[in-house]
Amino acid sequence: MVNLHLFSLTLLLALPLPVASRIETAFLQNSPAVLREVLATDGTIPVSLPEPVALADQLSPDQAFLVFSRIFAVFKTTEFTTDSRLSSLPGQPGGILKGRWSFRNERTGDQYPFRVYFFLAPEAGPPAPGGRATGPSFRVVEIRAERL
Repeated sequence: MVNLHLFSLTLLLALPLPVASRIETAFLQNSPAVLREVLATDGTIPVSLPEPVALADQLSPDQAFLVFSRIFAVFKTTEFTTDSRLSSLPGQPGGILKGRWSFRNERTGDQYPFRVYFFLAPEAGPPAPGGRATGPSFRVVEIRAERL
């Protein structure tokens, strides 16, 4: 029975996630509104981004929207790709989506590459029409980056 669950989890983690394409769209379009759609809806979201952004804080989804609005106003994405695989964490639901984010400072013209990590966790979806519950979807519960 355990092998079946492990196989199912491995198969699930190998499939492309709809949330990954939404994250890519958010960064490629410099759109905090699209990013807001994939953030966890309750609690705070730890966000840690190195210089030149220099941010390390716990943000509500609304605060994250405002912060990324300011970030995307100054830093324009030139490249954003994600790894198609989700790395799992032992004993925790969800996993880590890795990406590469390159952007240009609109004021100075300087370019910066980051390795960015999105911790995704399952969140129950809203009820479907007819009262049936939809399956869980993945939401971003933490964002971390390191400069390359």
